[in-house]
Amino acid sequence: MATPRKRELISQREYGRRRGVSHVSVQRAVKSGRISTVDGKIDPAQADREWRENTDRSKPRNRITGRPKHARVPGEPSEPMDFGGARQPHGGNSTATGYAKARAARELYQAQLVKLELDRQLGTLVRADEVKVAAFNSARKARDQLIALPNRVAAIIAATDDTEEVRRILDEEIEKICLDLSGTEWL
Repeated sequence: MATPRKRELISQREYGRRRGVSHVSVQRAVKSGRISTVDGKIDPAQADREWRENTDRSKPRNRITGRPKHARVPGEPSEPMDFGGARQPHGGNSTATGYAKARAARELYQAQLVKLELDRQLGTLVRADEVKVAAFNSARKARDQLIALPNRVAAIIAATDDTEEVRRILDEEIEKICLDLSGTEWL
């Protein structure tokens, strides 16, 4: 029967050296509950796993410059966001990673809302109900003018014997209606 392997426990300073971070960062992680300790000591394998799962990746890792330590190469595509129920690496279901994804989604939606508002202010985007009202009003105006056409030209046409003259009068009146409608402000 194999004897269970004894866990290696190290100091917080030693863990910081191995991880490449300051001991203050390790202390903050312990204090905030991101990594756990055993009697004040750290199990490096477990701490590495907890550090990875509980770190908010949307925040910069370097407090001085504000840049992550392992910044991606310019021009390299970013990692795609998975908003589905995909499992996290190493079987964990991290709230911190979920937070980062939710925050990224929120930022995306806010950017889309700002773009929509800008398009609306520039006039390239209008409300659907405003378009429907304008289209209805334009169609109503066209209908009213076409219905009034016979009353306007009946006396003139009745006094004309030439069919070509009747056609010309009707063409002119219809063209006036079309020109009037084409100058209508939609919005």
